Amino acid sequence: MPLSRFHLPAASWQPLHLTLIDDEAQHCSRVMRKQAGDSIEIFDGEGRVAVCEITHVSKTEVRARILSEDCMEPFATAIHLVPAMIKGEPFEWMLEKAVELGAASVQPVITARSVVHLDAAQAEKKLVKWRRHMIESAKQCHTPFVPRLEMPKPFASLVPTLNAELKLIPALSEHSRTLKQVLPEARPASVAVLIGPEGDFTPEEEALAQQTGFLPITLGPLVLRAETAAVATLAILGHELR
Repeated sequence: MPLSRFHLPAASWQPLHLTLIDDEAQHCSRVMRKQAGDSIEIFDGEGRVAVCEITHVSKTEVRARILSEDCMEPFATAIHLVPAMIKGEPFEWMLEKAVELGAASVQPVITARSVVHLDAAQAEKKLVKWRRHMIESAKQCHTPFVPRLEMPKPFASLVPTLNAELKLIPALSEHSRTLKQVLPEARPASVAVLIGPEGDFTPEEEALAQQTGFLPITLGPLVLRAETAAVATLAILGHELR
């Protein structure tokens, strides 16, 4: 049976002993009821995982001694998801699946047809919640990586600045090709995937994306929900490139 897993940011990592605080300490001590002498796993979300023995438990912190440590290399192809802002539950579900499917980063984008609009304070608050949700997903599926999550940015200012060896935009367009048709012979080091909102991108947004190097691809003849398109593209790319 896999050990219970807890997250500690890389900046808080120490050579011999690790200390969980705040939510992770409470989850360990109060929810999972771990005690001194129990073995757990601690990961930093950047590939490092340590098997540890708990040495001290209190209401505010859990200290553990490192027994063994391993560090996994990231995937050879980094897949960056650039999804339009969509409604809360579907967006959080998409973030969860992005973790499970090994996305390297998630950069939300605000489009003309986005139904969710956040001011700076709301966005900061949401980011904290979303990152927590992604960490929980990583703990459940036992991946050592948590995708980097960025602040939402407007479409027109973001899309021209996106850099990747391969840039894709799923689109119901007569110019769309299958993923196999657009994949280069040499495996790309990075891929950016632009996903539309409810109601899809406007023609002007699609035109700007294609002008900046995004290739329209088809995911089949059916109209997919935004979150489904994101998950389907990540799954197909993971299969083809990894």
